[in-house]
Amino acid sequence: MPNPILASRVATWMMRRLYRYSHPRAMRHNQALWPLVKVRRDQRGRLVECVIRGVSPSPALADLDLEPRHPGQTAHLILSGPSVAEIDYDRLTLDYVMGVNGSIALQARHPNLRFDYYAILDTGFMDKRRHLVDQILAQDLLLLCTPEVVKWIALRIPPRRIGCRLGVFEEVHQRALCPRPTPQALAAQLAGDPDLVLFDAYRPVHAHGYSLDVRRGLFGGGTVAYSALQFLTWLGFSRIYVHGLDLKDAHNRPRFYETDKDKAGTALTRQFASHIEPAFRDAGALLRSRGVQVYNLSLDSALGEDVFPKLDWRTLAAPRETGSPAA
Repeated sequence: MPNPILASRVATWMMRRLYRYSHPRAMRHNQALWPLVKVRRDQRGRLVECVIRGVSPSPALADLDLEPRHPGQTAHLILSGPSVAEIDYDRLTLDYVMGVNGSIALQARHPNLRFDYYAILDTGFMDKRRHLVDQILAQDLLLLCTPEVVKWIALRIPPRRIGCRLGVFEEVHQRALCPRPTPQALAAQLAGDPDLVLFDAYRPVHAHGYSLDVRRGLFGGGTVAYSALQFLTWLGFSRIYVHGLDLKDAHNRPRFYETDKDKAGTALTRQFASHIEPAFRDAGALLRSRGVQVYNLSLDSALGEDVFPKLDWRTLAAPRETGSPAA
């Protein structure tokens, strides 16, 4: 059952402060996990279990090896940029759909919109948009999340209210409860690796790369959209339409489900030139070389046409019904 004491802000603050003073800098990325999260890995080093101390039972994790793959098929990745509000989803036929963070809010306008996959990395979003998180967890979908998100769910959500499957992943350059490798060590580890393609180990904040096997980890690209794109690629989709990948003036323009009064902060603008745009640019080139077509449905996106070709969503829509002619 959830543990409200361990989930309290005071307990979280105290544990993080104690961790920072008792662990080396190379372990700093684990401060949100200690001392409540224990992970288990298989023989290949892949995460297969997250045990949350003080909670019984810990949330069960889906076996990603058993997830159906979709080679040659089409997927839609719905993000949270303001341009999503311009799309009439009642006119679109979407075979497979993945959402991130607040994408689920679209169901208030389009009740027939169904999500097959979802990704949440940010527990700050989960604190501020609890009603949306409850809506996500209740649905029949696969939620891709980090051990920190698993901990948040375990401490706050009764098991009877979790209808989704939880698939856990970690970032390649900062694995759960492991020290963060130096750029030199990471480059040596991934040299010639066919599944974890390293673009640049020396980028500030995060190493740049692209994972072709999410069970072995994902590369951060400064936005959950980058993680979700890697997941859809791993599932085998060969054509991916990305909705709401605006990335323009993000610190001033609210997400499609926000208002000016309640919009959350973002680092997208600050990290765009140095981190986000280069990651997507290298990913675009890699995916094209592998025959994966990615289309950006945000015509005003900060990413150029040379990263992903842009497409008006109306080209995918069914024609409007004009009604029967007058007798």
